Amino acid sequence: MKYDPKKLTYGDALRISTANMTVTVNVGGVHVTGKLKHLDMDDALACDDPALRDLMALSLIITDNEYFVVRDDDKGTLCPAIRFDHDLNVTWNTIISIEENPDDGVELDFDDWKATLVKVETPTADEDKPTDDTQAEEWEKQLPKANGFYKAATGSVWLHTGDTWTPILDHHGNVPPHALQQTTEAFAVSSGHSKRFPFERLSEKKLPTRPGFYRNKDKTNLYHLNSYGVWKLIAYMGPDFDLQMKDPWDSPLVPVFGGEVVSERRVRNDMPLHYCTLGLKQPKEAVCEANF
Repeated sequence: MKYDPKKLTYGDALRISTANMTVTVNVGGVHVTGKLKHLDMDDALACDDPALRDLMALSLIITDNEYFVVRDDDKGTLCPAIRFDHDLNVTWNTIISIEENPDDGVELDFDDWKATLVKVETPTADEDKPTDDTQAEEWEKQLPKANGFYKAATGSVWLHTGDTWTPILDHHGNVPPHALQQTTEAFAVSSGHSKRFPFERLSEKKLPTRPGFYRNKDKTNLYHLNSYGVWKLIAYMGPDFDLQMKDPWDSPLVPVFGGEVVSERRVRNDMPLHYCTLGLKQPKEAVCEANF
């Protein structure tokens, strides 16, 4: 599949990171070519450059952005490639080319590949079983209609958007190596054969609605919810940068004042939250008496 470097979606980036492809980025006029990698905390902490390591780790902690990097195998460094915000919109992109690597000469049979994925995702699948139109229509009627994430009876998790279904987790809880989308019609048939029915919608955790201050369970982040439903990160435990410059490996966490608006997704990832008053008491109403 051909990808336009400047029109990549989050799903495209995930697929490229698991495919046999080479990505080239332009970092400050220098071209770096390597494998696209979805940045996680292990990658950030393994970086040899202390400043870059701290920057990546802090970004993963205090933001809900999704980062992809290119690994420069010759120098052993990570170079920024593309970033998605909490709505999965691209906020910067340094990718200039995407190339498929030569294979070993064996031609891939797409039908066999797809059938193998379905059987791996749900071992009880029976793709050879004939399906008549009536049965297919009945299965399609049983599928959820609203967009969202759904968990099948087999334990696999799927994303429904429009007329497509995309595997998110297989029945073992692992990310499928090749997230092949299926149309609603095809997914209904494969779900019937695979015993995926019924589907349970996975709802997001409900956030508090009472305005005030909230802290997370380990007391490292303090949030404020105003009367308009806007969340702000008031303070968090971050590194002491003065001490960090002296010894990057021995710098205690200290309170850092924030104040920036954060997304509901970011707050939801920090649940459960606990309402707190910060030791403040509500002021008493003033009693005014006229003295005549």
